[in-house]
Amino acid sequence: MWWVLIPVAGILAGMWSEWLKFKEKQARLGHTAESLESSFETLSARLENQNKALIERIQNLEAIVTSAEWDRIAPVPPLPDPEPQVLLPDPEEENREEAARLAQRLRS
Repeated sequence: MWWVLIPVAGILAGMWSEWLKFKEKQARLGHTAESLESSFETLSARLENQNKALIERIQNLEAIVTSAEWDRIAPVPPLPDPEPQVLLPDPEEENREEAARLAQRLRS
């Protein structure tokens, strides 16, 4: 009956070995996750400050551009004259003329 215990002991030893590897990996990842979390918080705070600064700049620019003084400082240039439109011949009229020419050639 002891011959059954040898494979069971081998299986248990393999499972124990895998469990220890898993625990070691989990411990390493735990430290990595903590460092990633702190890096994320730092980055998030920095981006939030940048976002607030950009919003403030945009509001200042909007205030400058929409003020009455802006029109005096930077007048709007006049729009250029539109280019003359090219009128294309009517395709139906061209078809009628071509049909008339063909009919004339056939009659002669």
